[in-house]
Amino acid sequence: MVVSMRCKCRHSKRLLVPSLVFVALASSLLQGAMAQTTYSTATQQLQRLQDPNVIVTNTNGTVVVYSPLTGDEIPQGLATDGSGSGFSLPAILWIAFSFTVGVPLMLAGFRGWRLSTGAAIGLSVSVTSWSVFVNTLDNVGISDITLTALVLVLFCLGFLFGLLEVGRMVGLLQLGIQGGLAIGIRIALLRSLLLVPDPAAFFVNWLLVAFCGLASAVLVIWKQRAGLLLGSASVGTFFCALGIDLAINQQSGMSRGLRYLIDRNRYHVVDTTSNGYFPPTSTLVIIALSIALTPAFAYAQHKLFKGPFCPVHDDDIESLHASNESLVDEEPKPSGEEALRTSPQNTSPVVTEKAQATEGNASANDS
Repeated sequence: MVVSMRCKCRHSKRLLVPSLVFVALASSLLQGAMAQTTYSTATQQLQRLQDPNVIVTNTNGTVVVYSPLTGDEIPQGLATDGSGSGFSLPAILWIAFSFTVGVPLMLAGFRGWRLSTGAAIGLSVSVTSWSVFVNTLDNVGISDITLTALVLVLFCLGFLFGLLEVGRMVGLLQLGIQGGLAIGIRIALLRSLLLVPDPAAFFVNWLLVAFCGLASAVLVIWKQRAGLLLGSASVGTFFCALGIDLAINQQSGMSRGLRYLIDRNRYHVVDTTSNGYFPPTSTLVIIALSIALTPAFAYAQHKLFKGPFCPVHDDDIESLHASNESLVDEEPKPSGEEALRTSPQNTSPVVTEKAQATEGNASANDS
């Protein structure tokens, strides 16, 4: 509306058609994200599932999953994936973990230095291990508290590695990449059954996530300060949003969306697909606000922390440049005598006469 008000009248006709198209697209996306529409039954969704590892049949109202290689039935289990239920111990641990990691990165991740690189590597290790666990466990699996404890221990190990000098550059790149992945995942979760709900096009959601991560990696390499500011703020707002949503909607909101996006275990096909991902309106609002606030927190850190991300390193161009500037500013000024020697044109006549008189007295004494 602001742009259209500034345009002259003769351009209004040209802008009318693109504006209507934009409004129509925005309206359709908003309806898809906020409204609860009628979806096909769980059996139809299972039949449309494009998974080469399973064959789904429906006999007498009972859904059975078979292996296409052996023909054996694949027993199904619950896809809780360590999230717990309600406010059980695993759920409380995830809430505490989300705020413990999210709040510092959101408010002061750029100043965290080794703490931020440690958190970045710890998150990479823990999220990767959690994805491997939930996609490789059988129908029996392990208890939620055991899985949660394993993931948190692996995070601590990765965090300790990130505190070391050897993990510094890895942590810098990881922090930037994770910022992009956090944005891409939240965009994919802004709609029931993900941004692209068709099971045949499920991979498109991951293409979006991968594109955001790649763009953030390029930004960190090209403009390190901007990439780290956005990465810290994005990861921080992501985990703060997850913690708030877990406290409000427990396992039916953002947590369910993450499991629906990542868990492709053939032992969880029935649970994952039949229950799907249908977030409440509060979850969508929390996710949207977290995305919108990411640039604001990045800019706030930019204004608050003027210095480089970490001390001087030969392989850190921006840090080295900032350090050279500080060294120039801190260069000691010449003393009074040196100033007089180097700047004779600034010497006053009184000082010159006193110097000549002193030299004359010295020569008279020698004679």
